[in-house]
Amino acid sequence: MTDQGNNNQNISRNPFAALFGSLADAKQFASGQKPPSHHGDPPSDDSEGSQSESENSDSIEDNDDSVAEISRSFLSRQELCEQLNINHMIQRIFLITLDNSDPSLRGGNGIPPRCVFLEEMAAEMDGQDWLDMDNIEQALFNRLLLLEPGKHLIYMTSCNAVNLSADRDAGEKCAIPFLYACFQRAKEEVTKVPEKLLSYAVRCKNLTVSNTRTVLLTPEIYVSQNVYEQLLDLLLEGVGRAQLDEVVEFVEEVIAGLLADQEVRTFKEVIGPVLDIFHSRVKDLDLCHLLLFSYLDLLLYFSQQKDIAKVLVEHIQPKDPDNGLQYQKTLLGTVLNISCLLKTPGVVEGHSFFLNPSRSSPQEMKVQESNIHQVRALEKRLQWCSNFTSLKNCNFLYGMLFH
Repeated sequence: MTDQGNNNQNISRNPFAALFGSLADAKQFASGQKPPSHHGDPPSDDSEGSQSESENSDSIEDNDDSVAEISRSFLSRQELCEQLNINHMIQRIFLITLDNSDPSLRGGNGIPPRCVFLEEMAAEMDGQDWLDMDNIEQALFNRLLLLEPGKHLIYMTSCNAVNLSADRDAGEKCAIPFLYACFQRAKEEVTKVPEKLLSYAVRCKNLTVSNTRTVLLTPEIYVSQNVYEQLLDLLLEGVGRAQLDEVVEFVEEVIAGLLADQEVRTFKEVIGPVLDIFHSRVKDLDLCHLLLFSYLDLLLYFSQQKDIAKVLVEHIQPKDPDNGLQYQKTLLGTVLNISCLLKTPGVVEGHSFFLNPSRSSPQEMKVQESNIHQVRALEKRLQWCSNFTSLKNCNFLYGMLFH
């Protein structure tokens, strides 16, 4: 086979030749010559044909290089498209960006309406205005350190309509709620993105968990934030909105990370402050407060989650086990000590219930009965006792209930 034939065969086998209308066009692009003459054009003489064949024969290596250049160009476009999709996905999950260009120049598809612009990081990126898997960890860390992220919000699309929900989500100041929201958005991306982006979405989801672990292990880094209180509030919000299962899924992954890394702080040192805050709040509640029942549901979860329950068992141990009054001052003692008699200021407060039932009128008896709310609370407290008994904590319960 001649060199010309080899050249034609090389080009025809290249998959990128399909981008051209014909093999001749692909060959012409590769050789850098003018398009071949079409039907009806005057034929060239023999000398010109010989010269052309000689030139083509001499430029086989150039042809191969040109075809390779076509391949590289096509691949670079694929990579650019993939990188753009990754950037948009990261923006949708974390609501952050390095791009502060004119919103009208961006495509509207797949871009969130608001993002926090990481100005300092963008200035250090030497012209790179997109997020990728190499810089997302640093970008997320910088976002969590912002004291007022709402002051760095920018419009991502040309629509300038007021969007309070988008402003609130992107400008969330508290680290734990922000990371939980990112976790939920990442979960959604995992179910929606093409397969080639799936691994990136999973990595983003894992980043929300690992950063939550970091926040809880090193709270001193995050100025003016009580991250333990934020974790408790997140759990309470899950109870109140009947979304505890979703919050628990997130918390369970964070707990696994905390248990695997206890060099900076032990798991007990992380959960202890959460239980302290829980105790300080619940001791001021009574059955008048509907919020009390959210705390009861949450305490029930604490007693069921084996790792938290172990910390809780130690946390509620009194310093002096022989002093019965000390049990009432523990978290569990405070909850069990809540009276089933409802305290209504000015009505029930200071009232001696059923002190002289024979002297009370039927109407007074009904009023007193209506103010006894024990069924729901008693049911939950019995469940706690069952959970703690399964943790072989019978001696503690006996001491608290019968001292």
